[in-house]
Amino acid sequence: MIDLKQYVDELFRHQRLTPEVKDLKEEILSNMTAKMDDLIAQGIEADIAAKKAKESVSTIDYLIDGNQLTDISKYRLECTQTVLLNCIIFWIFSLPLLFTHFAAFSYLGLLLTISSGIVYLLQTKQQTEVVAFLSITTSERRKKTAWIVWGLFFVVCAGTMAALTFGSNIWFGRPLNISGPYQMANVAVRFYMPLLTILIPITFGSFTKLLLKNRKGHENE
Repeated sequence: MIDLKQYVDELFRHQRLTPEVKDLKEEILSNMTAKMDDLIAQGIEADIAAKKAKESVSTIDYLIDGNQLTDISKYRLECTQTVLLNCIIFWIFSLPLLFTHFAAFSYLGLLLTISSGIVYLLQTKQQTEVVAFLSITTSERRKKTAWIVWGLFFVVCAGTMAALTFGSNIWFGRPLNISGPYQMANVAVRFYMPLLTILIPITFGSFTKLLLKNRKGHENE
């Protein structure tokens, strides 16, 4: 019994123990124990009975709600392609920063584009079909987390920039004075830079869509 429990614990080692998963775990352990007891009652030795009970459940991925059989190689390639495209978009929209004091931001975009392009080319040359179960629930959770983290990041950055730019005027009750388009551009660019990072949660959202797209057998439906 202890041996079976350890085996079931190992099966669920990478699973998030929600109430549903916990119930499934207890049900599998109960069924395996019953199977082992039946085999022992038929005269089979306990060790062999335990081994046969384990063989009856070699994986639980297909039993977990939210898991899907996925073409891993194709999914990863399309994820890398999405990262590359978003890096290119980031770089293009950061080009105006070359004419400001924040040109390094645009150079970072170029570096990310080159790096992701190299990774994409390497992956296209190493295409081997790999199929495995991936969790849609986990992907959705990552997307939600990415949006929450980005939202907090943007609010903090925008709030800090606003305080540094307009804080003294507001504190001393002075009118906001932006003298000319150049100063306005300098103010706008401080908010523009953190806004560009919205491509990060957008990319995570794309991963979830690509996961659904690359479900094994989807092309035959």
